[in-house]
Amino acid sequence: MSNVRVERNDAVLRVRLDRAEKRNALTREMLDDLHAAVDLAEADGIPVMVISAAGAAFCAGADIATYVEAIDDLDALADFGARAKSLMHRLSTSPPIVVAAVDGIAMGGGFELVLAADLVYASDRARFGLPEITLGLIPGWEGTQRLVRHLGPTRAKEAILRARAFSAEEMERAGLLNGLTSPERLPALVEEVVADLGQRAPLALAAAKRAIGASYEDAGRSAGTDEETRSLLALFASNDGREGVRAFVEKRAARFEGR
Repeated sequence: MSNVRVERNDAVLRVRLDRAEKRNALTREMLDDLHAAVDLAEADGIPVMVISAAGAAFCAGADIATYVEAIDDLDALADFGARAKSLMHRLSTSPPIVVAAVDGIAMGGGFELVLAADLVYASDRARFGLPEITLGLIPGWEGTQRLVRHLGPTRAKEAILRARAFSAEEMERAGLLNGLTSPERLPALVEEVVADLGQRAPLALAAAKRAIGASYEDAGRSAGTDEETRSLLALFASNDGREGVRAFVEKRAARFEGR
């Protein structure tokens, strides 16, 4: 059974993460389903895609069990990361306007998913962060690049190096949210936005997204994201990276040794 629900309604593709019991942590299968949703939107010329989630969390990031299972297989880890990174790039560059509705935590890959969206609306109980450093790793789905773009290097370094979580109010003040409301009001707010977008010319929406993105999406993307990938894979191969992943699964404090 798929953990990603996809429903088309007129000119809107609604994509819902549906793995609430695991805080919607992303598996390889879920990444494939999200890619398939983008494929559908592109093939059918659907101008708006809404991403939401079931339960009390938007997305806790990658399913760490995936890392544990592949901890001795760097090729598998590289493939998983490449699939995720490709998804983030597609969401930020494909023609559909991607609207994220965030209720609850958006951590790690979940926050990177939010950073790849075009418009972000959140409830006041949402929280955002890139805590990978606590596992002896770094964000690897373009998070190191996108967060700097949004917050600047000083605040992005603090967020990543200290694994700092941000409240929805802080994200709104920093300009990462397009709207903030109560959990009860969030669906209605997103529907208002979708209805407004539905009145716009689809070709103009896609052209505007492409033109705005051209100023930063590809220029310099290669060097930064390539370094991010190389560094993450090196950390997966390190003793500290293995220890961090195992400690997380075993629910204990990690013992890092710098090797």
